Amino acid sequence: MGLVINNAIRRSNARSRKAHEEFWNKERESYRAPERSTEDLDFIKVPDNLPIHISTDDPQIKEYQETLDNLTKKDIINLSGISNTDIRMSYGKKNLEELSQADQRYTILCRTINNLSAAYMETGHENEARELLEYALSIGCDITSCWNNLGRCYLHKEERDSLATLISRAEALDEGTASKKEILSGLKEIKALMDVVI
Repeated sequence: MGLVINNAIRRSNARSRKAHEEFWNKERESYRAPERSTEDLDFIKVPDNLPIHISTDDPQIKEYQETLDNLTKKDIINLSGISNTDIRMSYGKKNLEELSQADQRYTILCRTINNLSAAYMETGHENEARELLEYALSIGCDITSCWNNLGRCYLHKEERDSLATLISRAEALDEGTASKKEILSGLKEIKALMDVVI
């Protein structure tokens, strides 16, 4: 029995060493990868017609609006799930910083849309909030409150089919999406409310 266990431990250690070596070999190789054009990447262009210019005296809303307005002029990309090593391997070391900044802007974009849409809902601009939220989901935003607030917009308008489609989209999210369970839970609670109301 002890011999079997020792053999299993040795095999496990050998696999671990091999994986470790492969990782560091790839990491070293990535620093030597040639620079390549990033034109094939799917950069996000924030549309000019998003409702981010509603007149308001609220300084917080103004700040969110300005942030989004500034983002319309910059490169944005969602690189979640792609390692720095893989980015260097594909596009070269020089492009890593530029792409990392574009990825950070994606996070800022999603968070700002989430915050602005919530502020719009609180101040009676639900149609504008809905437009922002639908855009956020179209670019892959997985912030739970974005999904749930859009569900609430559908609830308030009694749009059962829209809510059902939203739930189906949430169910189709990648299993690696950390917020998937929470998103679905919130949307199903909203559906239960709609079932009572309608």
